[in-house]
Amino acid sequence: MNPALVQGQHALVYNPMLPPGWIEHRTPTGQPYWCNTITGQTSWLFPSPLPPLAPQETQPKKKKKQTKKKIPGTNWLFVLTHDGYEFYYDRDTKTSVWEMPQALKEPMEELKKLDEERERENKLKQENEAKLAQKEKEDADNKKRMLEEQEAEQEAKRVKLEQEIAQENDNNEQEEHAKEEGLEATEMTEEDIMWQLQQMAEAEVEETQAAAQTTPEAEEQIKEEQKKPELSEEECLAQFNQLLNERNISPFAIYSAEYPKLMTDPRFSLVPHNKQKALFNKYCNELGERVKNEKKNKKKPEDEFKDLLVSKVTQKMYWDDFRRKYKDDPRFKALSVTKEKEALFKDHVKHHLGKKRPTEEYMDLLRDTKDIRPGIRWRDAKKILEKDDRYYLVESKIDREDLFRDYLQDMSK
Repeated sequence: MNPALVQGQHALVYNPMLPPGWIEHRTPTGQPYWCNTITGQTSWLFPSPLPPLAPQETQPKKKKKQTKKKIPGTNWLFVLTHDGYEFYYDRDTKTSVWEMPQALKEPMEELKKLDEERERENKLKQENEAKLAQKEKEDADNKKRMLEEQEAEQEAKRVKLEQEIAQENDNNEQEEHAKEEGLEATEMTEEDIMWQLQQMAEAEVEETQAAAQTTPEAEEQIKEEQKKPELSEEECLAQFNQLLNERNISPFAIYSAEYPKLMTDPRFSLVPHNKQKALFNKYCNELGERVKNEKKNKKKPEDEFKDLLVSKVTQKMYWDDFRRKYKDDPRFKALSVTKEKEALFKDHVKHHLGKKRPTEEYMDLLRDTKDIRPGIRWRDAKKILEKDDRYYLVESKIDREDLFRDYLQDMSK
């Protein structure tokens, strides 16, 4: 550092134009120089100012809304400005004061209590609304979880049923394969058990009949049985299927599970033992196809509801009347959402019943035309009616004349 620039030997001068951190000194001869107190730098040249900082964009603060509150029991208003200032306004004298008059001390306390009570009520209302929203959310979550559990349970049942059917089919294939190769079973199969059960049932019936032969009534019964004509193969099959239908056999039923319930019915023994399982499976397959076709051909709930609208709704009918009158109709119940049903009803009334039919328009024309009265001839009436557009809504000339004559006949009654 130049010893000529030592601060202690020179005068310190204040200069507001200097950048931050710089101070100005003068030598004994009056020459200025500058020193930076932060960096220790000195210079004979005037320090260059720092580049100006870009002005920060500040969003204007939203002004609070000015509020006015009526002070209870007085004609004064308590006013809170948007800047947060408070003053009192006398509506009678139309004057404002900053200081609260002594007469307003008790009314202001009452106003404060009212504000606090209102605030508590608002807070309580918000808490109740929050609790209600939370409860609705929990209910919705619980409902969703229950539906998911039900769907999972149904899916599990369906998978289990498919596995059982697949297992049953595998067992059948294994049995057929064993028969083809002429293998001898080392233990009793499902078919053997069922055959033995049937043989036991037939033996039991024979024993019962043998024991009853000693009585005249039993002899008569045997004679009656012998008189019965033998059934054809088609009749036996029809009774076999009738038995399955009466027992409400499901399309997914398994022969081994249903066999003990069917074997005691005489109609089950009308078909040969070696064909019973095949006929049972055929019945289930045909029933499954029939159910599937019924579901495919079944109308959608919306279409069923529209059929009800077409057949029952009149132009003067209101939704409440329609709902009350047909609420027990299966077509009404087919659609579950009430708002959707009401919307379809109003749409039907607006677009399908909003306009009168051509015949109704033509009859309105006859009623509106005062010159149409008993005794007027058709050719004279036609000249009058042709001037109105409603005359041409009925396209058939014959229908126009017939409706005209029917109208005159009704007028003459």
